[in-house]
Amino acid sequence: MNQQDIVLKLIEKIDLDKPIFSKLERYYNGDHDILHEKGKSDPTKSDMRAYFNYCRKMVQNSVGYILGKPVNYSSKSGNKEFLDLIDYYCSAWEKEHNINLKLQSAIHGAAYEVSFINTKGEFQCTYFTPLEMSVLHDGTVDSKVSLAVRKYKVEFDDTEYVEVWDIQNYSRYSKSGGILTLLEQKPHRFSRCPVRKLKNNDNQKSTFADIIKIIDMYNSLHSVSVQEMMDFRNAYLVLTNCSIDQTEAQKMKENGIIILPNEKAKAEWLTKNPNSQFFKDLLDNLKDEIYIQSSQVNLNESFQSNTSGVAIRLKLQELENQSAIAESMFEKVLKDRLEFFCEWLKIAKNKDFDSRDIGISFTRNVPVDEAAIVQMVRDLEGIVPLEERLSWLPRITNPSASVKKLQEEMDGTGMNKDLLGDA
Repeated sequence: MNQQDIVLKLIEKIDLDKPIFSKLERYYNGDHDILHEKGKSDPTKSDMRAYFNYCRKMVQNSVGYILGKPVNYSSKSGNKEFLDLIDYYCSAWEKEHNINLKLQSAIHGAAYEVSFINTKGEFQCTYFTPLEMSVLHDGTVDSKVSLAVRKYKVEFDDTEYVEVWDIQNYSRYSKSGGILTLLEQKPHRFSRCPVRKLKNNDNQKSTFADIIKIIDMYNSLHSVSVQEMMDFRNAYLVLTNCSIDQTEAQKMKENGIIILPNEKAKAEWLTKNPNSQFFKDLLDNLKDEIYIQSSQVNLNESFQSNTSGVAIRLKLQELENQSAIAESMFEKVLKDRLEFFCEWLKIAKNKDFDSRDIGISFTRNVPVDEAAIVQMVRDLEGIVPLEERLSWLPRITNPSASVKKLQEEMDGTGMNKDLLGDA
């Protein structure tokens, strides 16, 4: 099978999977199924629809927990030049890009990152979702991407375009029916296909895939409750010792008055007594199940004012376990990104670095006892290198630059350089 045939197969896969990923994106954006259900047959009845966007909440909680604070890089060999180059060329776009990449993988179960050389001739990355991209893996143990296809349209243009990355080239086609017409082709200047997949978790599922049905039930129960209250369906008017036809009854309802035909006639309410506590308990149980199934904690619950960061971490243990898996997968993507960055440095700047020299660390976005961390940093002086100790501090995003500034301050003030310890 030639490459164009494989490209067409991948385009077909994008189209086949589109309904699944479109629904996930709809729910994240608040477009839930309850908003599209068939309306009431009786136009006089209330048809209010309520939805609660736990999908967005769960995704933003999980992404913010892992990437709310920037990723830290450290050099195992103390190569400050390498760290400075990473900071110089990546800091302008990396934080926002990392969050958006992880956000899309959390929504769709996976997302794709593409490395490219921008119009300034500098290394950069972008991301795409499974709604527009599909990839072919090389079948090796490393499961590297050997071919990536993106299908898209441009606003006010009916033409369908296809972008293809293979092990050597970037190509762009126009597609009409099953025919691809080559518009552009050029080397991408990397040693292999510059595309990689970020999985959201080990089974490549959306963060909220398991709770969609529960959210649907939660939405329905709330909507029915609102409709009941707005229609006053908990009470019926009973007329005794009289006969009123439907047309006359309808007029009385519209005018808001009751005219009884004789003295013996009576009008009184027949009320039903719903078990409101049962209804509330059911909603609470569904809400609890939403958090349980998504491995998250309802942080809207009240906490004691003196709750420590450690105590909060214990409540977040399930989310921590889930995040550890997601973090390992994100770290793999970052290491792959650094490999391509080193290739670009070799070509563009004639600088040869080994991406394996870079250590990657994540800082959880939770309240921490900073005083305790500072004390630990001090206590480990002479045991752990200064740069590594500084990376533990939540307010420091570039430990290497901080050490350099500290060195410059001490040189300028004449302070004892021994204070730097083993930096």
